[in-house]
Amino acid sequence: MLHDLYEQRSVNMRFDNSFLDRQRHQGDLKSDLLVNSYFNNQKQHELYEALSISENDLQTIDKKSDVHKFLLNKRKKPKWYSEKRIISGQAFFASYALEIMTLLGVLALPYCYAGSPGNKALYLSQKMRNSPGKRLVDTAEFIIGVSTTGNLTTNPYGHIHINRTRLIHAIARYYVIKGAWDKEWGTPINQEDMAGTNLAFSYIILNGLRQSGFSISEKQKEDFIYLWRYIGYQMGIEEDLLPISYREAYLLKQKIELRNFRKSEEGIELTKELLRYYQSVAPPKEALFIQSQLSYFLGPKISGYLGLKKDVFKDRITEVANSITELKNYISKHESTFGTMLANQQKLKTLMEQRG
Repeated sequence: MLHDLYEQRSVNMRFDNSFLDRQRHQGDLKSDLLVNSYFNNQKQHELYEALSISENDLQTIDKKSDVHKFLLNKRKKPKWYSEKRIISGQAFFASYALEIMTLLGVLALPYCYAGSPGNKALYLSQKMRNSPGKRLVDTAEFIIGVSTTGNLTTNPYGHIHINRTRLIHAIARYYVIKGAWDKEWGTPINQEDMAGTNLAFSYIILNGLRQSGFSISEKQKEDFIYLWRYIGYQMGIEEDLLPISYREAYLLKQKIELRNFRKSEEGIELTKELLRYYQSVAPPKEALFIQSQLSYFLGPKISGYLGLKKDVFKDRITEVANSITELKNYISKHESTFGTMLANQQKLKTLMEQRG
């Protein structure tokens, strides 16, 4: 009890409001400088061309430009680096890959929509706002790229995915700032918001797995948090914003929610567009219960922020169905779902290509 109180006090001092307020005005300096230089010199076409090059082809280019070098770069290993823990975190992802990617769609992404004013950057970016399916596929590609075993250790693929995402964020910042952006909101895709997204893909996903009935060991939880600590470090997130444990991730989540989570027009509209996409691709009977499924995992508070409507009949059916699934997951031996997840991801990509 005393240890918990001391830890919470220590974390609260580390994540105090003045520190987090400063982080809201910080983006990703290296990627921002690079993107601005390309745009200012009318060379954005070179930037976009480089972003479209595959991981394998990128490594074979003889004369590398600044953007090629950025994509292939990786930050110096931190003092706390452990290859063993990265591999262990990736092995956990492989075991629960299908479940994690499902939770990405019904929990992690809509969870991020509740953060305001951070969600304004997404809302003001027409490409992101009007293409929720593409955003889902692209986010899934990133998570697969950084979470596949070996992609952050024995080969550079994970770091390339990270650096490509950093540049995409910098491009979004460049355009959003030039539009209807209020400086009072901080910087678009700022350090605090990136830390919140990192938590959504780690701590929030772990909670979703627990909510789904899976028995996850303390070591698995800690190693998955560690994996995302390292991913966040390579993403250029301030080290002091990267939790060192599952418990610390919980405390930072609480702090960010208290500061930023609220009902907003942007969060409600982003959620509506996500629901419309799900309902357009799901089988008719499943489409009827998608809103209830999101509400089930997000909980009443965040569901309220996102404008998800209650439906007593559908919500009850969803609750019963999920309870049965949870019991099954709890008593059954779990087998790796990595292969099934990859097959499903390919189907989604094909669907997006067919839709144009």
